[in-house]
Amino acid sequence: MRKSNKDKSIKIAVIDDDPSMVKVLRIMLATSGYEVVEALSGVKGVMIVKGESPDLVLLDIMMPDVDGFEVCRRLKLDPETKDIPVIFVSAKTGSEHIEMGLSMGAEGFLIKPFELQEILDKIEEVTGPGA
Repeated sequence: MRKSNKDKSIKIAVIDDDPSMVKVLRIMLATSGYEVVEALSGVKGVMIVKGESPDLVLLDIMMPDVDGFEVCRRLKLDPETKDIPVIFVSAKTGSEHIEMGLSMGAEGFLIKPFELQEILDKIEEVTGPGA
């Protein structure tokens, strides 16, 4: 397991309505030593973050119930979840989407499709020493 500064495994919440994308991320992250919790909707994503207190959230934008921007807004407004880093992982590539995500307090924005190393580097940047 990957370890943080506190010598515990890093838990990552994956929130995406595409089951195949969630599976790919779960396998990639678990193989790299991360603990993974997942939700297939925005509403369930907010609940899982509140219940599991992950170290990081990987969040899609386009979801049918509540979009990723609203999920991020809810997490950042809640005192219990406001300090959990959020990285958007989306097929939305417009600069307006990236700017909106970052302005809402997200720590990063990765564009689908992504390379494994790209996502691991971003996770390390956000959760690693000095983060």
